[in-house]
Parts: sequence; structure tokens; C-alpha cells
Amino acid sequence: MAMFSYIAKTNEGQEVRSSLEAGSRLEALETLRKKGLTVVDLFSVEEKNVELKVNRAADAQEKKEKAQRKSFSFSSRVKMTDLAIFCRQLAISVNAGLPLRDAIEGIGMELEHPVLKRVSRDMVEQLHDGKSFSEVVARHPKVFNTMFTGLIKVAEESGKLPETLKQLADYLERTDRLQRRIKAMSTYPAFIGIFFVVVCLIMTLFILPQFTDIFGGLGADLPPFTKLVFGVNNFFVDNFLFIVIGVALLITGIVIYLRTDSGAYRKDQLKLKLPYAGGCLKKYILARFCRSLSIMVNSGVPISNALEICAEATGNQLVQRSVLGVREMIMTGSRIAVSMERAGIFPGLIVRMVAVGEDSGQLPEVLDNVSDLYEDQVEVSIMTSMALFEPVIICVFGVFILMIVMAIYLPMFTISSGVH
Repeated sequence: MAMFSYIAKTNEGQEVRSSLEAGSRLEALETLRKKGLTVVDLFSVEEKNVELKVNRAADAQEKKEKAQRKSFSFSSRVKMTDLAIFCRQLAISVNAGLPLRDAIEGIGMELEHPVLKRVSRDMVEQLHDGKSFSEVVARHPKVFNTMFTGLIKVAEESGKLPETLKQLADYLERTDRLQRRIKAMSTYPAFIGIFFVVVCLIMTLFILPQFTDIFGGLGADLPPFTKLVFGVNNFFVDNFLFIVIGVALLITGIVIYLRTDSGAYRKDQLKLKLPYAGGCLKKYILARFCRSLSIMVNSGVPISNALEICAEATGNQLVQRSVLGVREMIMTGSRIAVSMERAGIFPGLIVRMVAVGEDSGQLPEVLDNVSDLYEDQVEVSIMTSMALFEPVIICVFGVFILMIVMAIYLPMFTISSGVH
């Protein structure tokens, strides 16, 4: 029989630190699971002492390396796909009864993303030092957002860490799937648009100037339409450098302004007012909001705290201010549905469904259904717009080419008739 030390959580969220005797690690793990404990860490006392002796000589060097890589690696962005895979693997491992530290350590060894791999290594070390999972997650805000951290903290307190990890994995996978579909549908139209711009530049900078010189050498009287096209083209070619510099300065000024608080707010406000695209974006933001709010309420987060965290997760300052306004009204005693209706930014569908959820006590389920509905509408809208964009850009491209061809061929007809 060997002596095992463990750190675990009860169903009420209380932390338990103790030890027990068991014939093997799996036997000790099964004993703790039968007691209804969620194992955070489990290790043999003898293995622990050997591990400390082996690692003591390398601690100083490892800390130096960590300090050097944190400033550079942990600030890098982790893609939604990588984070979703990490969270799904962690949820499966914890639900299977594997201790949290061992689960993260095993997943980290197989990760390919360098930043996430180093983050997981740091998480294992912090859990080894006795810190809670929520404290470990909070150390990496650029990888795990406020919603992720808040849910993990509540899950630890309520003893629902496996269920919460599964909900987070589902949420991240849905979000990642929708984003990848949007990117896939917009790739081909974007390629057509770029090709159109490149062809226009080649025609304007290289082909039309040659015909201008040819017709100028002939001394022919050019048609008015040809003079107009060649004149616009000559102005563009002669001032190309100044136009490029002017556009670059304009873009730089706009970028600097958009980084200010007022500029960011106006940008987010303008996005939602764009014809067709604004409505599609609003549905996408509201779908994310409903999904995240559903997860947090279902995990036991108070509605006031959930709204505060979900407001930041919207990614739009106009919607964020509206959500915070809803939170303030709820804090003063108003119903959730009434507060959303007063905010003015939430559609009637959400208001009615939230009212039903409040009355029936099934708010998380109702919010999930609303999120599913809006995600489907966003996908259909994007598919429709991308299908319409292709013929529109082809028509614009055709009109541009037709104008150039007419500008080139009209003088030829004039010259040939004069020779005749």
C-alpha cells in the first residue's frame, strides 16, 4: 500500500487537502470519485519527494527561461480553433475522472501551438504550487477571456467544474464553427474582388497610357468619350504617387482616431447602421451574447455579474453600453425582459423569449434557442450576400472593361472613316 496526497473539491465547492492509502494511483482515484470529490491533484508522497529532488537543480534556470518567454509568447494570440480543442480535451479528461493537473500536463505534451503549450506548462506548475484553477487561468487573460475565467471560478465554488468545461467547449466549438464558415464563404468573393482591383491597376497604369501615346502621335480628333476616359486615366497616372501618399495618410489618420474611445464607439455604432451588413452583424453579436449569458446563468453566475461579463464579450461598445444599462435597471428591481426592451437595441424576439424564460424558470434554455436561431439566420444571410456579390462584382468588372474597350475602339472607327 502506498500513501497518496490529494487536493479535491466537494460538490459544494469546498477544497479538501488530505491523504489516503491505496494499492495504486487508479485505486486511489476511484476511491475519491466514490466519495463524490472532483480531484484537482493526486500524487504519491514518495514520488513527490523524488520529483522535488530531481527538479530542484533545474528550478533557477527554468524560472529564467519562463521570464524571458512570457513577455513574448504569452502575449501572442491563440486562435479560437486551438482553444476549442484544448478545452474539449480538458473537459473529456476531467469528466473521465483524471486529476486536473495531470489532464493539463498530458494535453500540453501533445499541443502543437507554442503559446498554448507554454501556457499549459505554466498552469501545471501553478497547480503544483497549490493555486486554484481559476487563479491559474486568470494569469493568462490574453488566452482565456473574462467569461472563461469567471465561469471557472464559479464552477470551482459550486463543484461543477466538469460540466462547466463541457459547456465552454461546446460554446467555443460553435463560435469557431460559425467563424470558419463565414471565412470559407467569403474567400471566393474576396479573391474576385482582389483580382478585379489588380486588373484595373494594370489597365490604368500600363495599357491605356500606350494607346494615349499612339492616338496622340496620329494627331486624330478623339471622340468626347475617349477624351474623358483618357483624361481621367492621365490624371490618375500623373498623380499616382500623391494619390497613394494621400490615401495612406488618410488611412493612418482614421486608424489613429479609431483607437480613441470616441472613435471606437463611433466605429461600432456605424457598423450596426450599415445597410444589410449591419443587421447581419447585429444578429451575430446578439447570438454570441445570448449563448454566453445562457452558459453563465446555467452555471449559477448571478445575473448582474453575468451581464457585466457578457457585455465585454460582445465586442461592440454600443451593445456593451446597452447591456450594462440593462444590468443597472435590473439592479434597481426591473425584470430582465423589461430592462432589455427599455434598452432599445434588443429585438422584440429576444425580449419576448426572455420574458417567457423568466416566467417559466428556463432562461438558459430559451437563450440557447434564440442563439441557435440567430446563428442560422447569420449563416443564411452571409450565404445569400456572397452569392449575390459574385455576379455584382462581375457586372462592375464587365462595365469597366467595356468602357475601356469603347474608349480604345471609337478613335479607330473615326480614323478609318477619315482615311476612307
